[in-house]
Amino acid sequence: MTKVTGVMTFIDPHVHFFALSKGNYGWLKSHNPPYWPDKAAIARCTSEQSLIVASNREIAGFVHIEAGFDNARPWREIHYLNAHCHLPFKSIACIDLTSPGVYGHIDYLARLPSVIGLRHILDGEATDLLSHPKVKHVVRYMSERGLLFEAQFDINSNSATAALLNCIDCIPSLTVIINHAASGGLNLVNSNTLKGWQANILALGNATRVGMKLSGWEMQDRNWTLPAANRVFQFLFEHVEHDKLMLASNYPLCQWRLPYHTLWQAYKRLVSQLPVSSQQGLLAENARRWYKIAAK
Repeated sequence: MTKVTGVMTFIDPHVHFFALSKGNYGWLKSHNPPYWPDKAAIARCTSEQSLIVASNREIAGFVHIEAGFDNARPWREIHYLNAHCHLPFKSIACIDLTSPGVYGHIDYLARLPSVIGLRHILDGEATDLLSHPKVKHVVRYMSERGLLFEAQFDINSNSATAALLNCIDCIPSLTVIINHAASGGLNLVNSNTLKGWQANILALGNATRVGMKLSGWEMQDRNWTLPAANRVFQFLFEHVEHDKLMLASNYPLCQWRLPYHTLWQAYKRLVSQLPVSSQQGLLAENARRWYKIAAK
């Protein structure tokens, strides 16, 4: 793993930048959903420079996940990133899998060097969307253009997980990265729901070309605790191949709970029990490999 002046650095594969004066960001406006009472705390400009400062200059690269800059013209966000980012990075662009112009959007985005994949936030529509023949064809087309699919949905949903697994089976070339994979099990203790989450994690972990990001804790519980996260980590470390797992932040939303640097220091402590190669993988090298991030 890269070291800078003796400090172990990391790659964060799930960050969002908000250029409020350039993009739309309708979801960040108070009169639009989601109606989070603490939305104002994150509805402010963030950039690569603010990320570097927040990391205490320990970050060596990142993956930028589409943040609602302009969902109708997702390439605008990519052009902005390419003009303003200097660390090694890749980007996940927004895509509407149901849009009449989706194939043209995929063609355009696939030509942009920083774009490694696409995301349509599936959430409660995951089962219906991933079961639809047209959506499956679009996802296949995406994979044929060399783009991975960033899947954000509720892993506690058996039907959504089954629909995604079926999609993966039908498209052998498809690479899928699961967003916030671990957070769904955060507050599940000795319950049928916990067993369901574990079963779905195992099924996804056994699938080929599927990676998982461990992040987004604050989306489940603004006051999440490290001991609760550690219980989830232990299950994943024991049952999923370590080279399929990546630690990530969901910056800047993670700062609802912890300062960014504090979060990564906590991550380093949580993985310290593992072999050095696994620690390096979870903190940086797996993200570098899954997202094809160049070394600086």
